[in-house]
Amino acid sequence: MKTIVRVSILGVLAAIFLLAQESFTQPQGAIVPAFPRISEGAAVSQIIGLSEVTVSYHRPGVKGRQIWGGLVPYNTVWRSGANEATTVSFSDDVEIEGHKLPAGTYGFFTIPGEKEWTIIFNSQPKQWGAFNYDSTKDVLRFAVTPDTAPFQEWMSYSFTDLTMNSARFVLSWEKLAVGFTIKFDTDAKLASNMTSLVKNSWQSLNSYARYCLDNKVHWNDAMQDIEKSIALNENYMNLRTKAELLAQAEKYKEAVAVGEQAIEAGKGRTGGEMSVGSLQKLVAEWKKKI
Repeated sequence: MKTIVRVSILGVLAAIFLLAQESFTQPQGAIVPAFPRISEGAAVSQIIGLSEVTVSYHRPGVKGRQIWGGLVPYNTVWRSGANEATTVSFSDDVEIEGHKLPAGTYGFFTIPGEKEWTIIFNSQPKQWGAFNYDSTKDVLRFAVTPDTAPFQEWMSYSFTDLTMNSARFVLSWEKLAVGFTIKFDTDAKLASNMTSLVKNSWQSLNSYARYCLDNKVHWNDAMQDIEKSIALNENYMNLRTKAELLAQAEKYKEAVAVGEQAIEAGKGRTGGEMSVGSLQKLVAEWKKKI
């Protein structure tokens, strides 16, 4: 009798196990719903000149916890976020605090310290946390000094101090900000792009000369291209660019002559009254310097 009871109990337990297993097994092709994550995913991109930087990460919150030296230990490799390791992508070769780094996507890790942090770019971007971090895959390491900052509940990345060639890359969380400068060679990329442009376009030649004028670079190249632009189609826009280039080189007498030529070409130009008026003011200033 005891044997029969024991067998029956075992049978019931086996049936319960099979039912439970069946209820938790997803049918083939079933759609598993997505659920919110405690540390939400985020991405931030920044155009710098003609290049782009993108950071993909997850944002942990402070939630009343001790962060530095607590949740995030000192002198230990950190994923610089939550969940999957943070990644940083560069569309072009970049210079970071004076160090060269090829275009590509990198795992971004840090080693926080009380007075100094180590910044790490690693060639293995797709990994969970820093559990499989391999220092032999590091492609760049350098040290930075953290700064105090206003309290921030959710960790974030941002770009500050923007120029045509550079920006400051900043990680901010709790009452700390860690940043460093990244630079792209915008001038070289633009010059390279210009060589591939159709040379019978007065607009592209004028645009490049204007870029050089505005950024005070490659004056000789700018003058060569603006002369080509004028030879293809002389008009108010390229004459004005040439006049301003001449003034930039302090060749005011020549600048005045070309400026007055541009003003004449701009008369009757639809919607160009304000532009012509501003050039007239420039020419008047140049005349005082002759």
